[in-house]
Amino acid sequence: MNASDEQEPVQVRLQPWSIKSNASCVHYHRNSWDGSEPFCAATFDNIMCWPPSESGSTVKLPCPPFKGIDPSKFAYKSCSDDGRWSGKSPDDFSRPQGYTNYSNCFLPVLKNLLEKLGSDEERKLKFMIAEGTRTMELIGWSISLLSLLVSLFIFFHFKKLQNHRTRIHRNLFVAMLIQVLVRLTVYVDQAIVRKPDVGDHRRGIDNTPVLCETFYTMIEYGRTSMFMWMFIEGLYLNNLVSVPFFQGPISYTLYYLLGWGLPMLMTALWALVTAIYHQTQCWWGYSFTPFYWVLEGPRFTVIAVNILFLLNILRILITKLRGPHENPREAAKVKKSVRAALVLLPLLGITNSFNMMTSPVHRSPLEFGLWSYITTFLRSCQGLFVCCIYCFFNDEVKRTLRHFWRLKAAARRGGRRRSTRTASLFDNPSLLELARRETGLAVRLHASRDSQVTLSSGRRAVVGLGVGREQAEL
Repeated sequence: MNASDEQEPVQVRLQPWSIKSNASCVHYHRNSWDGSEPFCAATFDNIMCWPPSESGSTVKLPCPPFKGIDPSKFAYKSCSDDGRWSGKSPDDFSRPQGYTNYSNCFLPVLKNLLEKLGSDEERKLKFMIAEGTRTMELIGWSISLLSLLVSLFIFFHFKKLQNHRTRIHRNLFVAMLIQVLVRLTVYVDQAIVRKPDVGDHRRGIDNTPVLCETFYTMIEYGRTSMFMWMFIEGLYLNNLVSVPFFQGPISYTLYYLLGWGLPMLMTALWALVTAIYHQTQCWWGYSFTPFYWVLEGPRFTVIAVNILFLLNILRILITKLRGPHENPREAAKVKKSVRAALVLLPLLGITNSFNMMTSPVHRSPLEFGLWSYITTFLRSCQGLFVCCIYCFFNDEVKRTLRHFWRLKAAARRGGRRRSTRTASLFDNPSLLELARRETGLAVRLHASRDSQVTLSSGRRAVVGLGVGREQAEL
């Protein structure tokens, strides 16, 4: 055997954060140390693999490129004079892997957030609350997805429901559907990739450059479009009960520009600014940056304008309610319109204002939990709320569906009766023979009647041509 055959293969260089266990870390650095003793052996601190280090030294490694971490900074770890990894204090050796100082790695936003979380016990409780709200989000978005798909099918399938109002509803549902689909895709991908039993190098949306930013851009586009179509809903409702802002027929070109074109421009501008000035992995923490107001500013404006629309609608309807009415039916319609306007309050984007508020992470776990679960429920189930009021609870939709099911039931009963009569006829030989006789008799009578009609018609034709009555009788 040649000497070249006995050489060990070249070791592949791995990043410290790509090694995921202490055994792998020790094996990777098995031949890394050839210095004097004592020394600190290679160790894994659950985040990165630290190489063997000289006693009495401080080692530094680049921060891992994770969300909320600045990879241009460094993490530090100290090796004591007797060759042991030091803890948080120099005389603390309670843990074999020691203590790693990652405080310089955190972005200012994340560092500020961790400081607000409070003690270690409060942090654990708040992280448990965050995991619970994520489960609630998955359930809420899934229910909203199903509701939106059913509502869109109803509005597109039944021609009777296709009018100006439902056309605006459909666009609002589609905008919500974009946001729901993208969010569910991201959340399900995170749940799969972050499983403990998944391989170390599994790639997902969050750790794939460009793809991750694209998904979050689509989320923001769908959310901004949803706000704009909520504004169009408020504008259309206001035009129905008061003086229209735009005279003449409805301009859907203008509505489409407001609902789809303007959000595209705003989202593109925000994505460009964020990509230039917020260069973190997957734009982590972008909602805390001032650039996010490129999107949040117009959204707040939509909420404020919709509140004004709603107040104006209520003012007009209450005025009509207090005025003289010719009959009680008109008064009942006005009361129903007032109630509908009050129900529209959460639909015109006002519930989203809760999600724009700063999370009370500095408060007690109880207060933080109440705020988190309430806002998560309102946000994730908003698609269900909109579908219930605009579609499922709508009187016109319910009448159309009842009429459709009555027709289906009547057709099913009619088909069952025909099939029952046919089956009984062929199962009974005597009935079958009787039916054959009656059918033959009916055919003969029909043929006889046809011949009489033909003869009578021929006689009239002959008389009409001037032929004598006697000849016609021949």
